[in-house]
Amino acid sequence: MLTKFLQDRKKIRQHMRFMRQSLNITQKYKASIEIAKFAFNFSFICKAKNIAVFLPFDGEINTYPFIFQLWLNKKTVFLPVINSIYDKKLLFVHFTSHSLLHRNPYNIFEPFFHIEDIISISNLDVVIVPLVAFDSQGNRLGMGGGFYDVCLNHWRKKNFLPVGFSYNFQLVDNIPKQSWDVSLPIVLTPNKIWIFK
Repeated sequence: MLTKFLQDRKKIRQHMRFMRQSLNITQKYKASIEIAKFAFNFSFICKAKNIAVFLPFDGEINTYPFIFQLWLNKKTVFLPVINSIYDKKLLFVHFTSHSLLHRNPYNIFEPFFHIEDIISISNLDVVIVPLVAFDSQGNRLGMGGGFYDVCLNHWRKKNFLPVGFSYNFQLVDNIPKQSWDVSLPIVLTPNKIWIFK
């Protein structure tokens, strides 16, 4: 039973990664512009001051148009940086148009930073979360590293709102849930706000 459970997660992950990577440039660009406009009109994001955003990787929805919109509207943007591969801990670091980037051990871009660039997660208002798939209960399937599950654990006590960013097609009927998985309260797609209990 456990083997089938893990296989189901693996199949969903493989299928969705293939779907994301199959999009052409026009489709990716259109979705990135639509979700940026849609997200910025979302009340929680409009009212937020400190917002953490991921940079796109492995076909994820392009967040750069959204980041530019945040900068234009005087929001402070932060990016996740891996602090410990073993403890699965992320730091959140101030990101500006002048930030220099490098690739981390997973080949994902991160900014070079000084200690004063780090913000406590409890001082973030919104954390934009990447995902591979989600279901109608708000269950999230990530890339499998577990970093965001650790970050999102007890998010209400940490006093920030996690919001998933996704293509429309990444919604699935059911994601088999692991004990450490953290469900999302909100997922934004280019044309819909999904709010979960």
